[in-house]
Amino acid sequence: MRIYYHLSGYISHKKAGEAYKSCIRALPGHDYSLTDDPAEADLAILHDEPPVYAELLRRIPVLRRIPKVAYCVWETDILPEQYAQGLRLVDGVWTCSEFSRAALARQFPNTQVLPHVVARPRPDRAALAWAVERVGRVRGEQPHLFLSIVDTRNPRKNLKGLLAAFAAAFPCDAGNSCGPRKARLILKQYRHDLDLGAVPGVVCIPEYLTEERIAALHAVCDTYVSAHHAEAWGLPLSEAMSLGKRVIATGYSGNMQYMTAENSVPVPYTLVSVPPDMVEASPLFTTAMHWANIDGPCLAQAMRKAAARPPEPGFAERARASLQPFSREAVTLRLKELLDALPLASVAAGEKNGAIRNASAPA
Repeated sequence: MRIYYHLSGYISHKKAGEAYKSCIRALPGHDYSLTDDPAEADLAILHDEPPVYAELLRRIPVLRRIPKVAYCVWETDILPEQYAQGLRLVDGVWTCSEFSRAALARQFPNTQVLPHVVARPRPDRAALAWAVERVGRVRGEQPHLFLSIVDTRNPRKNLKGLLAAFAAAFPCDAGNSCGPRKARLILKQYRHDLDLGAVPGVVCIPEYLTEERIAALHAVCDTYVSAHHAEAWGLPLSEAMSLGKRVIATGYSGNMQYMTAENSVPVPYTLVSVPPDMVEASPLFTTAMHWANIDGPCLAQAMRKAAARPPEPGFAERARASLQPFSREAVTLRLKELLDALPLASVAAGEKNGAIRNASAPA
C-alpha cells in the first residue's frame, strides 16, 4: 500500500507527523510505503486541521478518489462545526489521546487513538553548553530552573496563570531577590515575542531553536511546568518526563494519557466555559465549550515544593517508564494495527464500509 501523507506546517503537527512518517518507513516488509505523489497513492493521511480539507481536495482532486484518514486533535469537550464539516470528507479519523478522541467521537464514533511518539531528546555537547549560558546558570549559583514552552498568542496555554503562580511562589523583595531560594522561569516562546524582561526571575527565549537546543533546555532545567487550560497531548510535557524530569501541569486533558500522581504533579483545576478572549483569538472556539482553570495557589505551592527539595527516590525512573508505551517501536506497532484494519479494497471499490466510514457522517 502506498501512502500519501499530507502534513501541516504548524510546529506541533509537523513534529508529530514526521515521527509518524518515520514509523511508516520502519514498518516490516513491503506492505506499506510513502509516496510524494498523490496520484500513486492507495491511501491518503491528512495530518492537518479539518477546516482546510475542502480546499485541499479542491487543489488536489485525485485525493477525492482514494480512501482518506484524517489525523487531527481537539482540546475541548465540544467539536466545532468547522471540524465536523471537514471530517465528513474523510473515511476515518485518528487522534493522539483518549481525551481528544472523546470530543471527536461524539460525531465520529469510529475515531481511533494513535498516540504521539515520545522519543527521549538527546542534546549534543555544544547544545548543552549553549543552554547553560542562555539560561544564565553559573557556577556557585544554583537557582531552581522551571521550563515552559508556550505559544504566547494562544490563551489556551494560560501564560498569564503561569506567571501569576510563579510570582506568588517566589515573591521578590525590593532588592529583586526572589524568595527564600532563588528560582527562574525559562520561557521558550514561539509565534510571538512577548517582552517580559521586566518580570523578575523570568528568562525569555523567543528565537528559533533547533531540536538539539530544545532538548538541551529540557536537560539543563530542573522542572517542566504548564498551567494550560487544555492540551490534546502536550509534547513538551511528555518529552520532559521521558528524561525523568519532574512535570507540574494542569491535571486535565490529553496530558493525563501519561501523567499520574506517581510519575508527575497533576495540579487540581475547575472546569469553566471557554472565555471570550479565546473566542476572539480563534473562531473555532465558542463559549459553550469547556476547559480547565488551574488552581493558582496549588500551582504556586507545587512550584515552591519543587524548588525546596528534589523528587523522592525512584520518581525519575517512574516518569521515564510511564512513557515506554509511546516509544517509536510501540507506536509503530499501533500504526500497523490501524493500517491493517482499514478495509481499503472495499472503499476503493466504492463500498463505503462502516468500519472505516464514520457512521454519523452523511454520505
